[in-house]
Amino acid sequence: MPDQTMNSHTFILEAVPENFAAAQEQVRAFLAPCSCSMRTLLELDMLVEEIFINIASYAYPDKRGTAAIDLALNDKKDAITITFRDSGIPYNPLEKPSPDLSSPASARQIGGLGIFLVQKYADQLFYVYEDGENRLSLRKVLS
Repeated sequence: MPDQTMNSHTFILEAVPENFAAAQEQVRAFLAPCSCSMRTLLELDMLVEEIFINIASYAYPDKRGTAAIDLALNDKKDAITITFRDSGIPYNPLEKPSPDLSSPASARQIGGLGIFLVQKYADQLFYVYEDGENRLSLRKVLS
């Protein structure tokens, strides 16, 4: 579990879909001393689930790998930055076109809403491929 007195924490999980809940638990434990609304916590749960599941499902098609998650609070402890790191296939999810929500659901391709939701609920998103790692960072104001 994270040290409650620290402004940052890193943990590593095997990148398998069933570990998304463990990632959510780590984020919630890290934020326990902060005052977050239930809505913010639920939005963070969704963000962590979507990104972690994407890493688990697509980053390592031919092998198993890990996802490192870096948590950092700003100095005022009113915003969190979560960085997801994996050494899988280089992929910038922010370059994926937004789904066409004007067409009927039956006419749309399956999938693609996860990153759209991440873009909607994160206050800022950044991606870089560096040192052999995908690094997707999101910033969320805590309210």
